[in-house]
Amino acid sequence: MSTGAQPAERRPVPWRLVLGVVVLAAALVLIFQNADEYTVHLFWATVTMPLWVLLAITFVLGLVVGWMLKTRRARRKG
Repeated sequence: MSTGAQPAERRPVPWRLVLGVVVLAAALVLIFQNADEYTVHLFWATVTMPLWVLLAITFVLGLVVGWMLKTRRARRKG
């Protein structure tokens, strides 16, 4: 006996989502495999930190810049 409920349609997974997951996975592997101490010289400051922290900071800064550019482009179009 049928309850009248139809199965949900399967939509294809967007390629941007797949690419994003692959890039995130690669970044996480890179970050967690680099635990050595590293000295960073930026202008007048010198900081020693684990390399994974530096990579994580760089990754987050890249996400922020990408997000900012995306919102700027969206404002210019519309």
